[in-house]
Amino acid sequence: MQERIGVIDLGSNTTRLMVMGYTPHHSFKLLDEVRETVRLAEGLDDDGRLKPAPMERGIEAMKLFHSFCRAAGVQRIVSVATSAVRDAINQAEFLLRVERESGLKLRVLSTEEEAYYGYLGAANALDLRDAFLVDIGGGSTEVTAIRGRAFLRSFSAPAGAVRFSERFVHSDPISKSDFKALESAAAAIFAQVDWLSETSGTSLVGIGGTIRTLADIDQKAHRYSLDRVHGYTFSRERLEGIIEMLRGMNQRQREDVPGLSRDRADLILAGALIIQQLMRRGRFAEITVSGQGLREGIFYEHFLVGETPPLFSDMRGFSVQNLARVYNYEAIHAAKVRELSLALFDQLRPLHGDGEWERELLGYAATLHDIGTVVSYYDHHKHGAYLIINSALQGFNHREIALLALLVRYHRKGDVTVEQYRDVLHPSDNTRIAVSRAQQEPGHPGITGRIGRYDPCGHAHDWRRDRRDLGCQPQRRVIQEGLWEGYRDRLSIR
Repeated sequence: MQERIGVIDLGSNTTRLMVMGYTPHHSFKLLDEVRETVRLAEGLDDDGRLKPAPMERGIEAMKLFHSFCRAAGVQRIVSVATSAVRDAINQAEFLLRVERESGLKLRVLSTEEEAYYGYLGAANALDLRDAFLVDIGGGSTEVTAIRGRAFLRSFSAPAGAVRFSERFVHSDPISKSDFKALESAAAAIFAQVDWLSETSGTSLVGIGGTIRTLADIDQKAHRYSLDRVHGYTFSRERLEGIIEMLRGMNQRQREDVPGLSRDRADLILAGALIIQQLMRRGRFAEITVSGQGLREGIFYEHFLVGETPPLFSDMRGFSVQNLARVYNYEAIHAAKVRELSLALFDQLRPLHGDGEWERELLGYAATLHDIGTVVSYYDHHKHGAYLIINSALQGFNHREIALLALLVRYHRKGDVTVEQYRDVLHPSDNTRIAVSRAQQEPGHPGITGRIGRYDPCGHAHDWRRDRRDLGCQPQRRVIQEGLWEGYRDRLSIR
């Protein structure tokens, strides 16, 4: 039976609730998310105490989230607090009030625990081998070094978007003197972290609301074709262009910037400068966004219970299986289509010249090719492509997600067109899609068995009316005289 867990992160700027439905080690699905802006760190630097108004906002958010969880049938709630509560000298008073008034007991994470859970979330969502991970919150910034996919070390500073905005920004638009003070303070955060100079061969990944917002601004500015920031990469040059744009605006103007929410308009410049200075310190040319962080890291500790550390051994393979299971795919049928598609790929390799990367994507697409039937059988190839584009597939970059969606989209009919994702794809992907599509469904009896027309043995047969394994085996050799000509004719590209 599927369990439901609610993970609450009471941060220094926002507090968030994530509700997951899951069966441990088998499948999971995000069921709901709720976000409240509480600005808990507001005024904290004055005397180290949480102020009455932010405390009230935080308690009200916790009461709301607890009620939401009860209504949603959540069996387990994990509630954590980070920088603002951790640093407050009246922490005990606040925790007591939260428990008494909301019924929830908060666990205050140490800086090391906060960095660790952020690492678990990102490392289970992106292919991070050797990387640095930065999490810019409202009250603090954490940087984590990852080597061989393992947590190596972390650094934390009480320097977040809320704290820095209150401390250094006293003008609107920001004055030259305020900007210089903010920039200098951001640079000072990382000046003494010696291991940030050991960045050769590594990448930089960011988690948290600041980096997601900056990515969204960049995507909107360039009319990016995918509406997803997870896995999105943008350059330091583009970031510095955004900073220059924002510093010339007042808060009211920033509120109208596409991709920038109004409740973050007064904080975004401080957060952006912290990222910029980290990129300069580590000589990073670009940064990649992880849409998964601390909350997901806490969830994975429960989902992958018994694993040490709780990391997927095959993140991409699991992610595809998880998506297929969530949408109730026909496992036997999908496995047969995958087997036949890969058999064709291997036998035609001397002609198409594609490698292991293309083979892997073809296999994943074959597994997912019919998930759109959860919406409707009619046009299920289109529904399936939509589900892939809008799913949280882990471990795939944007190009690969677009390729998977296109393979599923064109596994039935229609001339191949990649125009809608041209800014994501490589020019060679036109042919790549067409070749793989033909291997999924060449339309010849006795080759792969077009669904609804032929089975792998060439019998007239409707797979959808009879999903039994007929014991048919794929032909061991399909490259015959004249076959390639018919195969090649199917590679029509617009």
